[in-house]
Amino acid sequence: MEALAQKKLQIYSSFNLSSDDVSTLSLLYTPLIGTVATGLYLAIEALLVRSNLKSEEYIHQDFFDLFDLNEKSFLKARYQLEGIGLLNTYTNEEKLIYVLCPPLTPKNFIKDATLGLYLYSKIGKDLFDRIYTHFKIEKIDKASYTNITKNFEDIFTSQVNEDAGFARFQYLLGKKHISNIKINNNRFDFEKFNKLINLDFLETGITKQFTDQINNLAFVYAFDEQQMATLYNESINKSGLFDYRLLKRKANVLYSYLHHMDAPRLLTKEEENIESVDLIEYLDTVPAHQLLENMMPGFPAKYLNTVQDIYSNIDLPRGVLNCMIVKVFKEKSGELPTFAYFKKMSETWIENNIFTTSDAIKFATGFDGAKSKIEKQPKYTTGGFESL
Repeated sequence: MEALAQKKLQIYSSFNLSSDDVSTLSLLYTPLIGTVATGLYLAIEALLVRSNLKSEEYIHQDFFDLFDLNEKSFLKARYQLEGIGLLNTYTNEEKLIYVLCPPLTPKNFIKDATLGLYLYSKIGKDLFDRIYTHFKIEKIDKASYTNITKNFEDIFTSQVNEDAGFARFQYLLGKKHISNIKINNNRFDFEKFNKLINLDFLETGITKQFTDQINNLAFVYAFDEQQMATLYNESINKSGLFDYRLLKRKANVLYSYLHHMDAPRLLTKEEENIESVDLIEYLDTVPAHQLLENMMPGFPAKYLNTVQDIYSNIDLPRGVLNCMIVKVFKEKSGELPTFAYFKKMSETWIENNIFTTSDAIKFATGFDGAKSKIEKQPKYTTGGFESL
């Protein structure tokens, strides 16, 4: 903790933040990353010297004091900015360099298959439509007018200046509205997907852009290689070529059909862990009658006796037993078998070294490659037992 607080930092950028950029950050990025991360971005940008777009050197503790942050909140916000493509971080033994990345334009953000979809899921259709309208620019009706604008070559000529190389010119251009999000979808085997599709539909062949598009969509919707290949083959336009816009639409339709929701939610890893912690705590502490009441209001009295027998006669932790009870109750469509059924089932769990509540959840849902004979169910979400 102290090492980072005393480490130097310096900030660089290649653009000035405009009022439109601030609106984009406030209305489009903030619902996904929160106000602390947005505030950190603006704080970092405020330290830039306008003449050269870099800051003086600071130590992190000065930065924390200046913006009323502690190290934990700073790191959480910094990681969110990095993950969503607004900040790049470089380090050596002496200091860290933070390089600001420009936010996407509202149009590019909303059309982005990752960010636009998560924003839609986060704020809902009505508010999403209102935000879209806020940024929408009304087109001018030019039907009764003639365009008399001069062309570039009508006014200017070219003089080669060898001192102004392309690299320098590119830096002067500054802001580039491209997505800086990097998604490494390790669960998706692109080579396997590649063998399942007809490459004749690809006008330019396999490019990095195409690879990123497929990997990103597969990540967002949690589709496997076969599902993505099917969607690809259904996304051929009237010209007989693959059309990414069709793929995005069809992916959303398939997701809605499979999961009965408009779009997937965006969670930070911390939020995902909190949900797991909440479930573990529930299974470890919930009383027997409350567990049964949650599963079946007005449950038969014999069910409570069965659960008490399970607690008394099966040598496994309470959380593991509760996980087993909930799983069996769901599998049996709301009926609870006899104690003998659970006794036999517990032997299987013990053989698979299931001795903690966390392992029980993974085993019961088939997560992390657990060799469970139990049918794999969708993931648990806060407020219910959809996974069990």
